[in-house]
Amino acid sequence: MKTNDCVLKKYAIIKELSYLPPERLTEVDTFIKFILSQSKIRINNPKREPKTLAGIWKNKGFEKIANLDEEIRMLRQELGLFNR
Repeated sequence: MKTNDCVLKKYAIIKELSYLPPERLTEVDTFIKFILSQSKIRINNPKREPKTLAGIWKNKGFEKIANLDEEIRMLRQELGLFNR
């Protein structure tokens, strides 16, 4: 699985966790620790860094748009979104 796909999947899981009732979070925590122990991944490994979505749009062409906010506003207007 590609890095960006992994990050997006993790984000989706985190979003789904927000719907869990608080009393089930301990169960999920225990399950995650079990999976990590089976994968021989150490939870306190100092070399591990959390993955983020920062930079996924880098070098995709958006940096060439002088006023990105204005461009988005105009496109939304053309599509009939957020008519104001």
